[in-house]
Order: sequence, then C-alpha cells, then structure tokens
Amino acid sequence: MRLKMELAFLSDTGKMRSNNEDCALADPAMNLAIVADGMGGHSSGEVASAMAVNVTRDKLESMQRTGLKPGAYDDKYSLETNQLGFAVQLANSVIYEAGNSVPEKKGMGTTLSAILLNSNRIIIAHIGDSRVYLFRDGVLQQITEDHSLVMEHVRQGLFTQEQADKSPLQNILTRALGAQKTPLIDLKEIPVMENDRFLLCTDGLFKAVTVDQIAAILKSNENGQKACELLVKTANDNGGPDNVTVLIGFLKKKTLMETLGDIFKKSYA
Repeated sequence: MRLKMELAFLSDTGKMRSNNEDCALADPAMNLAIVADGMGGHSSGEVASAMAVNVTRDKLESMQRTGLKPGAYDDKYSLETNQLGFAVQLANSVIYEAGNSVPEKKGMGTTLSAILLNSNRIIIAHIGDSRVYLFRDGVLQQITEDHSLVMEHVRQGLFTQEQADKSPLQNILTRALGAQKTPLIDLKEIPVMENDRFLLCTDGLFKAVTVDQIAAILKSNENGQKACELLVKTANDNGGPDNVTVLIGFLKKKTLMETLGDIFKKSYA
C-alpha cells in the first residue's frame, strides 16, 4: 500500500511573548514536516529556528535529488534516514558558526523535530524539547524524548513527572542545535499505517495543554487545520505562556491515479 501525508500547521506568538521564535515547514511534495523552537537574545532565536528549518529542507532535497550518500553513514538506518540526519547536522554547523561569529548572536540555538514519510515508514530526526506524537486508534503516544534537564531527572527517578511540570529548571535543555559542534541527533524509523496521525509541536503546546486534552481534540477533529486551530486556541485559553506551533501529518492511502503518477515520474526521472 502506498501512503501520502496530508499536512497542516499553525504557529502563534501566544499571550506572554512579543515575538515568535518558532518556525515550521510543511512540504507535501517531499513528505517532510519540521518544527523548531529558537532561543537566544536580540531575535537570535527566530534566526536560529529559521536556519534549522531551511537548511535541513534544502540539504535534504539536494541529497534526494542527487542520491548522495553521507560520508558518516550508519548502517542501522536507511539511506533516507542518513540523509535527513546529515541535513540536520549541517543545519547545526550553520547555526553554530553564526552564533560564534557575531557577538550579539552568541548562544543562539534551536530545537528541531522532523518527520519524513518514506514508503511505509516515518523517519524522525529530533533534538531538544519539541515533540513528536503518534495518534493511532484513539491513543496519543509521545515518540520523541525531551532533551531537557528536568526530563533527564525524571528518567533517572530523581523527579516525578508532576515535579518536572512545576520545576523552574524545565526550560534548561541538555541538547540543541547550535550549542555544540556535533551534537547527537536522535534518529528513528517507525512502521506506519493508513490513518496514523503525527503531531509535531513546540513546548508552548504541551506546557499549556494536557495530553488528555490534546488527544480529545485530535479524536474529535480529523480535519488537520481545524485540529491545529483548536490546539493553539486551547493553549492560549490556558494562558498562552509561550509561542505555540503545532503541525499535523495525516497518513492516507494514495489513489490509483496518484500511484500511477509516481510510477510515471520515476520512469522518466
């Protein structure tokens, strides 16, 4: 069965911030979706998140077009996963160099969470504390791991989740793009099915809206754009403490004409 990914997203400044340092990309032609949450003073967060999204997308597109195999290749993963991981590492290098070359941009960085549909698998590249969730058969499951100090403490049994949610340390990241020359990027491949939905979001959503509320909104709204609007509205109704960005990828079966179109394109590529 051939799948396609229908994409919808919405980003909002929230109620407590004056500018939006989030950035998102939904590219249905590439079956690629990315969210990023920037950090740093003097508007550096906006610059870092935009760099992360644009460099990742452009480098991945270039590698897909040429079939380039990255030099640092991990045999555990497919070519496409290696290409996405390499593209994210390149984005890190660009952000790292920019942050160290201009004094007012020193310390800028960003989270990044990306999904790429490849046949009947979703490829995930992730760093920071933005999140990717899978919504399948009415159940919402977080499939990325937050790279934050409080969640490290939760995983070590030092904090409960309730303590972590109230901790003043919850904004301290242990990993982000731009913070190191070569940070570890989490890569994952997940077999998928028709009607799976993937939710990508920045922390402005899950710090204001509970997992149960998110699941209820997704369950009652199959229309991706409507669900995005309701998720952002709920975050703002609950105080809107941060920029909030949500992106939904809905996996659907390709029509016969779409499948034939893919075969035709490959034949004449």
